Amino acid sequence: MSERVTVTSPRGRSRRPLSRVTGGRSRVDAAPVRALMRVQAGHAAVTCAIVALLTGGLPLLFAWEPALSRVRLFGVRLPWLVLCVVVPVVWVAVARRHVRLAERAERDFAAMARHE
Repeated sequence: MSERVTVTSPRGRSRRPLSRVTGGRSRVDAAPVRALMRVQAGHAAVTCAIVALLTGGLPLLFAWEPALSRVRLFGVRLPWLVLCVVVPVVWVAVARRHVRLAERAERDFAAMARHE
């Protein structure tokens, strides 16, 4: 497993220099760090949008089509099954995707910093 790197905002109040990467072996400019932060912020925005659409869309779907609220599967109404089974599964999948993308961006950043 690779060594974890803490990257802080150039506007932050950290006492450690921003350009220190992987224990001081490599120094980089603030621009690549800002690029990494933009990439990760983009991934976070997509993740939040998926979760917001899921949680906000379900009530709209059941209000738009009330017949769905009366459907029963295994003796349980469909909205409860969706809330208790489908939503957590989707959240875990979205969270795993987000972590995988964030770690990939960090690995790419660390590889770029080592080659400079």
